[in-house]
Amino acid sequence: GILATTSGGSSSADSADWAPLQGRSVVLWPDNDEAGRKYAEAVTAKLQALGCPVEWIAPDVVASLPAKGDCVDWLAQHPDATAADVLKLPTEAVSTSPLQKSTGTAGTNRDTNNDVGLRVPVATGTNRDNRDKRPHFELSGADDTHRAPGVYWCDMDKDGNEAPPAWICSPLIVSAKTRDADNGEWGRLLEFFDADHKPHRWACPQSLHAGNGDELRAVLLREGLAITTNPKLRRMVGDYIQRAQPKVRARCVLRTGWHGDAFVLPRETWGDTEAEPVLFQAAALDGLALGQGGTLESWIEQVSAPCTGNSRLVLALSAAFAGPVLGLLGSEGGGIHLRGPTSCGKSTALHVAASAYGKPESYARNWRATDNGLEGVAAVHTDLLLVLDEIGQLEPRHAGQVAYMLANGQGKSRSRRDGSPRPAATWRVLFLSAGEVGLSELVTQDGGRMHGGQEVRVIDLPADTGRHGLFECIPDGVIPAAFSDRLKNAAATHYGHALPAFLHVLTQDPGTARNVLRQLRDSLADTITPKDAGGQVRRVAQRFALVAAAGELATVHKLTGWTTGEAEAAAKTCFAAWLDARGTVGSSDTAAMLAQVRAFLEANGEARFTPWDADEHAPRTINRAGYRKGSADGLTYYVEREAFKREVCKGFDPQAVARALKSAGALQSDKDGTTYKTRLPDGRSVRVYVITPALWGEA
Repeated sequence: GILATTSGGSSSADSADWAPLQGRSVVLWPDNDEAGRKYAEAVTAKLQALGCPVEWIAPDVVASLPAKGDCVDWLAQHPDATAADVLKLPTEAVSTSPLQKSTGTAGTNRDTNNDVGLRVPVATGTNRDNRDKRPHFELSGADDTHRAPGVYWCDMDKDGNEAPPAWICSPLIVSAKTRDADNGEWGRLLEFFDADHKPHRWACPQSLHAGNGDELRAVLLREGLAITTNPKLRRMVGDYIQRAQPKVRARCVLRTGWHGDAFVLPRETWGDTEAEPVLFQAAALDGLALGQGGTLESWIEQVSAPCTGNSRLVLALSAAFAGPVLGLLGSEGGGIHLRGPTSCGKSTALHVAASAYGKPESYARNWRATDNGLEGVAAVHTDLLLVLDEIGQLEPRHAGQVAYMLANGQGKSRSRRDGSPRPAATWRVLFLSAGEVGLSELVTQDGGRMHGGQEVRVIDLPADTGRHGLFECIPDGVIPAAFSDRLKNAAATHYGHALPAFLHVLTQDPGTARNVLRQLRDSLADTITPKDAGGQVRRVAQRFALVAAAGELATVHKLTGWTTGEAEAAAKTCFAAWLDARGTVGSSDTAAMLAQVRAFLEANGEARFTPWDADEHAPRTINRAGYRKGSADGLTYYVEREAFKREVCKGFDPQAVARALKSAGALQSDKDGTTYKTRLPDGRSVRVYVITPALWGEA
């Protein structure tokens, strides 16, 4: 009999490890249906990237089978067939991109279907005597014995005879026309192999043809396409791309992340793209440093599993899984900032988190950038984790605005040259940051002040656990520094496999994943949120719970090496540490208001508040702000209204401050207001703000 085998379901080609077949000749027998054909095409792409010559069982053999039939059904039709009979079945060579085909006219030599870059078997070879004699481009593949593979410009000489073809570049396929959902941002999908026979795919914006083509060619050269150095001929690369008229259409998007049920990355799209392919289109492909080293198994063993028992490490790694969860749950973006002294392990947490996506030293970014620069960085990290180090290098005067901009998901509005408004860049990103100072501390260095909304969007988490710096659980006999180095070295060797594995989980069944994540998030948020918590604390609890839910889902699918509940336990510990450092379960704006009033009165109580019962010989109060009256409970301050508004409440809404004082039981007022009418020692009968000793009871 024949064993019909595959690596999984019809959409599992991306999740299999095809490396053991590297360099081998492979024959595929597709099922007789659309799903079988697409799966065979996807497997072909993976195998050819490994240098495997690939053939398919001839279409007429497959077509002779019943619908969805495979090799087992063929054997049922031919019960006396032997292995030799199977080996004699006709096959056809195929390619995921016609780079191995012989000469043809650009834009006309491809079978076009809805799978961009994946082609059904095609016959090779061209009758060279029947070629169009007019000037045109020709594409030669690896099996062309007449000339080197590449794109050629075929022209006539001055006598009207065929001139020798001029080599323009290595084989380059224009496989689809791209445009966005509004039929703008047109482009072309380009496919080619580099010198190591690694496939490259780039949705190139048409706007790159507006100039002399230098920017276009620079990207192609960086990606590995060989281009002639002849000044006249190299400019024809753009002309070749423009002239090609592929039949296939693809939908382009200008940012990564979720688009319907598809998840788009610069070089790959995961999930259901419905009617047509969805591709990331940009003027360059180097904005997102994804990459792979080692294997998923080695990453779990050497990087993820050793994080067990270390709340900050587990939280950081769970945040890597939480990036793609934002869009799936419709959650807002935001950040987690690890604040702590130097050499406590903060950078280790960042390296561990970054290793889920790529090589940490390449994937992690630095805060040292302008807010304009970070807009582009954020846009290409939509629905991913953005890792940022050294917040102390950010300009204090910009710190609050930049951090809030990242969390808020929208850049500055700008104008085009003609004055018309340019759409602001948008994104949805979760970022993980670290530094010796917290965001609020950095903002206040330049005289600024953190608002409650900023505090909620960017969680300032103490990195030091009080045990071994950032670490709580390290192997016996190992010092914290050695444990840190071990993790960093492992992350630099094993990386980049967790993200695609998790995207496979999410895109296989987005609806189920969404429901599971929502239940996990809501359950944990209810558990950790204090009953008397204000809205700001509840939102932060939701953020920690979302990160934990992502970590738990990854654990269920065996992507972490943790036991169930590890990510939840880490989130609980970190939320408790954040809440303890914050000092209140109420609004941070309210706490800041009360703190500012206390600070003003403590600094100016003696100098600017005249004693209530001062005699006429007492020194005159300069720049008086009011009066103070002593009692057994402490000092009560009678603050003049203008001084209260302009100085005591500077930076806050005076009415909001007054309401906060009244809610704290620290403001004596008339029944329905916030001021109190009284006769002051100087004889005036006026309204003032009366702040009682109860203010210090709230400290």
